[in-house]
Amino acid sequence: MGHYDNQSDMFKQRAEKNKRDGDRYYALSKSAKESGDDKAAEKYMAQAQHQYKSQKENESKAKEHEGKTW
Repeated sequence: MGHYDNQSDMFKQRAEKNKRDGDRYYALSKSAKESGDDKAAEKYMAQAQHQYKSQKENESKAKEHEGKTW
């Protein structure tokens, strides 16, 4: 795997991306809520929660695979 130093690095980078995406969806949800679009707010909040859940899973996998190489 050319893009990652090891398995732990791969999961850490995935977790960072999940965090960025989760924050983005959370902001979209708040913006939609402020503009009165409750349906869109719920949709974005569900996407944010999924991203945060994936972040935690990837952080856990990063710890599990720490020290391993390809």
